[in-house]
Amino acid sequence: MTNIQSGSFEASWGEYGADEWSDALMASMKLGGIDNLFFVSGTELAFYQESAAKAKEREWPAPRLITMTHEGAALHAAIGNAMVTGKPAATAVHVDVGTLNYGAAIHTAWRGGYPVLITAGTGPRGYPGTMTGGRDTGIQWVQEPRDQGEILRQYTKHDHRLEHQDNPGLMVSRLLQVAMSEPHGPVYLTVPREVAMQPMPGTTRFPTVDQLGLARPAWPDPKDAKRAAEWLIKADNPCIYVAKSGRHPETIADLVRLAELLALPVMESLSDKLNFPSTHPLYGTGPDAKDADALLVIESPAPFMPGVGAPSADAKIIWIDVDPVQARYKTMEHRADMWLPVSVTGAVQAIYEAATGLLTKSDMSRIADRRARLEQRKLEQIKRGEDLAAEASKRTPLHPRWVAYQLGQVLEPDAILLDDALSNTPFVQAYHKRDQPGTYFKSGGSTGGWGSAAAFGAKLAKPNSDVVLTSGDGYFMFGSPLAGLWAAGHHGAPYLAVVFVNGSYSTGTRGLKGTYPDGAAMRAENYDGGLFDPPPDFAKLAEAANGYGETVYEADEVGPALKRGLEQVRNGTPAVIAAKIPTLVQEMTL
Repeated sequence: MTNIQSGSFEASWGEYGADEWSDALMASMKLGGIDNLFFVSGTELAFYQESAAKAKEREWPAPRLITMTHEGAALHAAIGNAMVTGKPAATAVHVDVGTLNYGAAIHTAWRGGYPVLITAGTGPRGYPGTMTGGRDTGIQWVQEPRDQGEILRQYTKHDHRLEHQDNPGLMVSRLLQVAMSEPHGPVYLTVPREVAMQPMPGTTRFPTVDQLGLARPAWPDPKDAKRAAEWLIKADNPCIYVAKSGRHPETIADLVRLAELLALPVMESLSDKLNFPSTHPLYGTGPDAKDADALLVIESPAPFMPGVGAPSADAKIIWIDVDPVQARYKTMEHRADMWLPVSVTGAVQAIYEAATGLLTKSDMSRIADRRARLEQRKLEQIKRGEDLAAEASKRTPLHPRWVAYQLGQVLEPDAILLDDALSNTPFVQAYHKRDQPGTYFKSGGSTGGWGSAAAFGAKLAKPNSDVVLTSGDGYFMFGSPLAGLWAAGHHGAPYLAVVFVNGSYSTGTRGLKGTYPDGAAMRAENYDGGLFDPPPDFAKLAEAANGYGETVYEADEVGPALKRGLEQVRNGTPAVIAAKIPTLVQEMTL
């Protein structure tokens, strides 16, 4: 057995010191790869605090307890932590109300596929005075819904209420096994106080996640790999479409190797990771899906719109995903000639190996011609981007393209960029120059407000890298930025937030106009519900959280302000640079 006091190993199940069940919960989290437990206080959660302190005192395994001041921020921080490490993270909040206060972060955890152990206490049921941790205040009757797990059940891979007959360490290991097996996703554990405070007779025995094991995707059939390679080689206008494959950074080098071998341009749709180096000649130079005659779709739920944007009926489509039929989505209209439920690395390597044995001199000549065309197209795109940025620098009021361009100039190659800029994301993507794996992220869902606390969680995991958030002002407000900025300063994990301040929502302005171009709202130029101009002073918000804040209005102010913000961050202070740009009802070309 493994004993944390003696360190000896004798059996497959470990034996760990514990006084209460909560000690076993914490030990299992740490042994399962969780370094940080993002914690919001609650009347029934003192067991977590006591176990964390006890573990530190007795050198028992336990994650670090990270104080948070809002539940949504806690879950976003855990998401950011898991996002950049590839390891699980955990949260803890107060009963059903804390769970409800996770808010839209629950959606992000699910749609983004983040392996987060989401936990909450539950109101105790033990009759007053009959057991440790039982009911002792009237509010505890109010805190018990019919089924607390039901709140998150649609948005998790698995949920469980810890009961007296359970092995607490095993249950955490089991939940983490589910969360970390493909496709990754969140799990939910509710913990009654009287269960967590049950006494443990000095030791607890349970298997770790490593001992249970993780499910691994299969390698493709060699016949499938050969057929896919043949289709890509013989195509005149092939293309790769990616969105989420960069969640495993090791896939990027394999994808680059295959793309270079066959001169396959790489396009993205709804991408939320760095899947391919953005400055590479093959990145972003491909055809529209409707014009491609062979498509390699890799972990991309919606690479194109069915119907008018879809490939022709005779185009060959190879679809690679650990869940290629997208079982988490209720409807999915896409077709494919080959569905491969395998790992990206396995599939890409197998196709590469098959292709090297199939290429003829004629094939290589055609591929060389295509490579030259794509390289020229990339050079033209870069020049066009530079010309547009130069023109944007002369605009008054401040143009968002110039803000994004200036940010790209100050980012170090290893800086981690979190993009929540929404309507300004195309500008951010055009100039960020992210090439290193694990340096660009979006939320993976459709909710706003992920960035503020996710940037804190990312910085906590990667303290030696600059972490920068780009956000629209509406999304910035959605994410309880005060809680994120406070945590960043308090825990010594500062980040820079660059906020595009347009005082408007794209859904309530451009979206309204697109939906009702000839409606009453457009006739009256009435954008009520879509504008919040003048917006809040985000620089002062940063100061309220003991951070640094600055607002810029002119083009020549942007670069120096961004450099000052980064200097503050590198000196240990979270910073917000707010760039005031036109509202979305004002026409902006470029």
